[in-house]
Amino acid sequence: MMITRLKWLVYFCAMSIIFGISIDMFNVVYAKGPEDSLGWSIKTSKRTFYPGEPVLLTLKVRNTGKGEESIYFGGGGIGAFSMEIRDGSNKIVAQGGKIGRGGITSRGPIKVPPGQIGQRSIVLNQWCSTILPIGQYHIICRVEPYLLPNVANPNVTVKALRLPVVVLELDIQVAKMDNSKFKQILADLAKRAFKTNLKTREEFSVREIAREMLTFTESDLAVSYQLEVLRIEPSTRLRRDVINSLARSGTLEAANGLLQTIIENEDCLERIEDIKWHVIDAVYRLRETGKADIINATDEFVSKYKRPVPVMIID
Repeated sequence: MMITRLKWLVYFCAMSIIFGISIDMFNVVYAKGPEDSLGWSIKTSKRTFYPGEPVLLTLKVRNTGKGEESIYFGGGGIGAFSMEIRDGSNKIVAQGGKIGRGGITSRGPIKVPPGQIGQRSIVLNQWCSTILPIGQYHIICRVEPYLLPNVANPNVTVKALRLPVVVLELDIQVAKMDNSKFKQILADLAKRAFKTNLKTREEFSVREIAREMLTFTESDLAVSYQLEVLRIEPSTRLRRDVINSLARSGTLEAANGLLQTIIENEDCLERIEDIKWHVIDAVYRLRETGKADIINATDEFVSKYKRPVPVMIID
């Protein structure tokens, strides 16, 4: 019986070719993978930014399937992303590959129930600088996410499914710098970043994103806010990120703030063990700017604290 059915199937396929009948007439249905039920999009809160201003990208995932999906975006919740920025002539002007992250993070996978939308917000400046000439730019965001299995039995181990690479694109405009407006943008971010008495998870998320945006701002106007993030932020990862931003600022204010971090904990450096070597290295990086005021302010410090070798930059 099986052989007979196989012969008939071969016969019908042959006839479809001979008579030019579309195979669609057989109404063949192929099983869809879970990735076919996911729709991806990306956006920014606005289109125009100043040079160095943090650009918040919000990735949205719509689940059109029948079951809940759990999507993992790599270490630290950002390891699946890479970015590039192109100018009007399609030339790459900034590019950032995957960022390796380890350790514990609050940014785990996102769970998207059927018929709903999940989202993940990230700051573009963590991958690519927005200190660019005035003009329009094209952002290309590549995502290599994983789909985590929904396993009822915790004793059963099932591998995550690597989804196809998702490529998302959008345009932004970089405008001529306006210091007064830029300062207002930072002040508004600070109101959210340093808010206390949070009552909901959503409020905590808003504060977390605002602190990240301040951390990755590329401007000396943000240094005072970045020093405040360094002082109060509990996360080792974000404190290391902000130390890196302070080193890149090349300012005396950043140097003095980093010195103060060590001085305040000089009697018990164990209190800042997770960032101590990053602070010391950042001071040396600031001295490499060659600015006389920074070198004079840090001479005594570097005579006491030697630069770590090798530089400890791994989370």
